[in-house]
Amino acid sequence: MLYPTAGSRLFIADVPLYGGMPDDGWVEIGETEAIGFLGSEWDAATADVVGDVPNDFGQELTAKGIERRPIMPIIMGNDPTDPGQLALWRAARSHDSYPFRLVLPDGVTARTWSALVMRIGEVFDAANSVIKLQADLKPTSAIERG
Repeated sequence: MLYPTAGSRLFIADVPLYGGMPDDGWVEIGETEAIGFLGSEWDAATADVVGDVPNDFGQELTAKGIERRPIMPIIMGNDPTDPGQLALWRAARSHDSYPFRLVLPDGVTARTWSALVMRIGEVFDAANSVIKLQADLKPTSAIERG
């Protein structure tokens, strides 16, 4: 099944994460224009083996190493009065993880995770555009699919 993203809604909890996801207290982040990658990647663990391989040639063995959750950039139209964007600024100034929730347009399919807001700032971009706001989220929990 394909899932459209146009009309998706992104939320942040109004308090940091201290175990589990909240039932309420979600604040929608307004003016969301782009939501980046959300997933996992692994480092490669490699070893060179020489001698005990067919034809006595050396061979590199590769396995998955450490799992990492890459930065997720989100871009919004800059609205200094938006409650969700204000919550992002608070989270950026905190050392705590905050819960996030992405609800797809069907209103049922969702992703929830916790993240640190690692960077936030205004993006001036092209001279004929409007000021954007970009926040970079570093997931700190597994991504729950619902």
